[in-house]
Amino acid sequence: MKIGIIGLPKSGKTTIFNALTGSEHPTEKYMPTHSEAYLGIVPVLDARITKLTEIYKPKKTIYANIEYHDYPGIFSTEVDNPENTLFSDIKSMEGFALVIRNFPDSELEELYGNQNPETQLSRFEDEMIINDLIVSERRIEKIELGYKRGIRTATVQNEERVLRAICAHLQDNRPIRDMTLLPEEEKAVRGFQFFSQKPMLILINVSEDNYNSQNDLKDRLAQRGYICEVIAARFEDELSKLDDEEAAMFMEDMGISESIKNRLSHLCYLLMGYLSFFTVGEDEVRAWTITKGDNAVTAAGKIHSDLARGFIRAECFKYDDLILHGSEKVLKEKGLFKLEGKEYLVKDGDIISIRFNV
Repeated sequence: MKIGIIGLPKSGKTTIFNALTGSEHPTEKYMPTHSEAYLGIVPVLDARITKLTEIYKPKKTIYANIEYHDYPGIFSTEVDNPENTLFSDIKSMEGFALVIRNFPDSELEELYGNQNPETQLSRFEDEMIINDLIVSERRIEKIELGYKRGIRTATVQNEERVLRAICAHLQDNRPIRDMTLLPEEEKAVRGFQFFSQKPMLILINVSEDNYNSQNDLKDRLAQRGYICEVIAARFEDELSKLDDEEAAMFMEDMGISESIKNRLSHLCYLLMGYLSFFTVGEDEVRAWTITKGDNAVTAAGKIHSDLARGFIRAECFKYDDLILHGSEKVLKEKGLFKLEGKEYLVKDGDIISIRFNV
């Protein structure tokens, strides 16, 4: 999973990135904004994988990962080309975590304006919509030029139809993620990787003193359809440098049960509609990430393309059943091992072994 961390300059993005990844990138107020994205890969700590490792004692344990990209403190570069290198990189993200500054700082307000959180959010949504609209309109112009040259295929006509619907939606100042596109329509425009089509959650960065006073703001943003989390970035960065015992004491004082690393992992899974299934054995215990609604063949393909190509059956049992009954042997005796076909919809916590023949 690839998540882009975006926000205004000095909003606390890099401080959050450091807390998530254990990095030590400079975050001083007067440091110039970095020009390229920082990259960090963070394991998704899942207690179920830890427990399965205890049971199977494998040679290797592999957790799922989230790849965080901390982008420079800008979104719009105020240029005419919305397809420059930075934008292309941001477009490759699967989703966004937008950091909104909600802490007082007179110097930052003088530099970047005294924008309230909802204004900051609206600015980013507007910029995403404008960039998507420019790209859509330019592509429609090229299609029309192709028509004049005699290039008129069913595929191109379908693409034009979808793009015109998208343009009309964007012109109403609504993000593409609010549209309902049929699978064939989504496929027709997938290559554009539109900004406003990607899911986005909001991180409200506050001072420690104001951490517990953000409920009204969270409610308003939730009413606009956003997943929100309040974070005291400086506190979380300091917390990430403590041992577990010290960190637990400070989290208790703050009224939180998990660090931002774990909280954000849960939120990203929720944002993307992802779930985890597991493969187990003496060699390896591993978590795999797929989208809710994916079937057994898709899960097989996550493990290896040959398993999807030669798929016969998926042998499945539930993590919760294994913990309740203690062993695979008992699960088989109780009929809790299932052989599932291609269209079986994989559930969170399924433990799967693929039968295949290539």
